[in-house]
Amino acid sequence: MKLKMLVSVLCATIFSLNLYADTLTLRDKHPSTYIVVKGDTLWDISALFLKNPWLWPRLWQQNQQIADPHWIYPGDKLNLVWINGQPRLTTKRVLKLSPNMRLNLKEKAITTINLSHIAAFLSRDHIIDAKLVKDAPRLVGNSTSKPRFIAGDVIYAQGQYDKDKLYGIYRLNEPLIDPLSKENLGSQLTFIALSKISKDINVQSNAQVTAMKILKSAQEARQGDLLLALPEQDFLPAYFLPQAVNASIKGQLLGALNTKTKLGKWDIVIINKGRRENIKPGAMFAIMHAGPDISVDKHNIVYQKDSTVFEQIGKADITLPALRVGELMVFKTYEKTSIAIIMRSASIINAHALIQGLDF
Repeated sequence: MKLKMLVSVLCATIFSLNLYADTLTLRDKHPSTYIVVKGDTLWDISALFLKNPWLWPRLWQQNQQIADPHWIYPGDKLNLVWINGQPRLTTKRVLKLSPNMRLNLKEKAITTINLSHIAAFLSRDHIIDAKLVKDAPRLVGNSTSKPRFIAGDVIYAQGQYDKDKLYGIYRLNEPLIDPLSKENLGSQLTFIALSKISKDINVQSNAQVTAMKILKSAQEARQGDLLLALPEQDFLPAYFLPQAVNASIKGQLLGALNTKTKLGKWDIVIINKGRRENIKPGAMFAIMHAGPDISVDKHNIVYQKDSTVFEQIGKADITLPALRVGELMVFKTYEKTSIAIIMRSASIINAHALIQGLDF
């Protein structure tokens, strides 16, 4: 009988904990109504109401007035209500009439996040197996012996090209190595510039090289950069539904795409988890600051980094728990890696910070 009662109490406790985990926590000074304006995102609006804005799908769930929160437009009025003890948003479409009484329905629905932060990384930069481009043609130089090139310059590239196609100039970076397993996870292929066969009558091509004109450049091109046919435009999804990731999945940042070492909100990073771990666009991770190691003896307790070289040999006596310093959301996945955007940073984030699945 006691065992049965204990099991019942335990089940009730677990059930109550699950209810608590599912409860949305509102910000202290949240509004009761909000008028959507141009430039808003679903994330921005949710951050006005919620302490954890990645839970925004729950703010709209079980609400027939907002059957699909992706279709919210500037001018819509959002009202915070309570349904079954949970906060929910309802909406009222506000249509403005012009003097000639025509309805303007051409306004675009708001997106999950500001796409300007990620557009370039969705359509141009890639992470690939370096073997795939080992024989790719390269930029060899120009007629005035310049080593670097920008938009408007005419350069020569190995091989022959289709006069009707555009070609990307890319730079292959050093391999991305997993910090724990030491596995080669691929190499970042950075977009440098856009080029096309030159129509300048003063330059000529031959069997070895083709004269190309740089039409647009993201940064200076260099001798040795690769020329590749532009892939079909990546689909640019306007909506990323935040996806929970099991907290048992732990990894690490491999660096920032802009090579910064100190990171913050909206920076773009590469992580060492990808499709093989079932990571999908929208996957959420907590960013963790590793806890310090501590050396303990009968006389002193010191941080291991402050101890003697001899004391730093071997495993620490105590490692303090990691501190959560932000969250990131994946928006592009590869087999072994993913590209993500930092959505919140409580402090400066190291370019090789630890990450852990955000289970919600």
